[in-house]
Amino acid sequence: MKPDKLVLLSIALCAIVLAGELMAYGPSMHNYSADAEFEDGSVAVKVTSSGSDTYSAVILDNGEHPAATQLYIYLDERYNETFGEVSGAIGLKGLDMKYAADQVRRALNVRGFKDVSICNDKQLLDAMEGDVAGKVAKGLLVMSYALPESIYSGSADSLLLEWVRLGGSLYWMSSPIGMFYRGESGLVTVENSQEMLFGRECVNMGGTDPALSVIGAGGLTDALYLMWNRTIYGLDASDIGGAFTMGFSQDGYSSVSMVPFGEGMICVIGGNSNRYQVDDAAQIISSGASCYSKILGIRCGTVTRGTAEFSFDVPEGAGEVSVYVSIGGYYTVFGRAFRC
Repeated sequence: MKPDKLVLLSIALCAIVLAGELMAYGPSMHNYSADAEFEDGSVAVKVTSSGSDTYSAVILDNGEHPAATQLYIYLDERYNETFGEVSGAIGLKGLDMKYAADQVRRALNVRGFKDVSICNDKQLLDAMEGDVAGKVAKGLLVMSYALPESIYSGSADSLLLEWVRLGGSLYWMSSPIGMFYRGESGLVTVENSQEMLFGRECVNMGGTDPALSVIGAGGLTDALYLMWNRTIYGLDASDIGGAFTMGFSQDGYSSVSMVPFGEGMICVIGGNSNRYQVDDAAQIISSGASCYSKILGIRCGTVTRGTAEFSFDVPEGAGEVSVYVSIGGYYTVFGRAFRC
């Protein structure tokens, strides 16, 4: 007996519906790419998308302070042990350390920054001691309110500060920087942390209202599509020599502050933990922007089912030159950094 034509038609329709469901709920079919070719006196950039997307490209001269291309993320396995003490003292909002670290790593991976190590106390200590011995400059992201005494003891000769002095980039967010460390007897408050790190008191310890003023930062705030507009635990860097701020400001405090420290940099991102804060941190770290960077050019536009091509001039005598391309605007779906 021949199959019923209605049965065959039903099967075909079901197959079409199933294929449609896979297209609707399966992985994105869009393709993105970017490329940059450095030549004498210029760099040619290509940005490609199979859809229609906004993009930005930023070219920076980092001088004698190369951007960090390797990053440690500190995983505080004792975060919950003393969180109640800190929360009671300053009203800190808690976070899930493993989840937060993984979210940052994922956000960095989208942007092409893949050399990321999530480290507990011992792993971070071993890594930083090796860096100091070899004078290797890398990046460190801290989201916890305290580091172990072996890394930061609240004194100027702490391993952490020596690591930054030698060229490391310290990124700190979701808590007041350097205010606590974890010693043998428990949590310790560092009374002079702000003066030691910045030469004066400048950390915002009150108020969580949204910051309404945009910091132009030579176009970087818009080009990096920074969104997180909270300044609690952020800095008032107005009187700190060599400081660079971007993002948003309120009452003199900035959502993003970069401050030179020895041959390295301290970057403080204000606010309690938030998805927008994670995205901003990923943009900042991936771009390689620092307080030592000079903006050589910015290009923003839209690419639609094709390739946008343009170039930047590179002045004679420039140091390390880098180009950072991101696609997707405030909801970045692709990013890549290219270095000369």
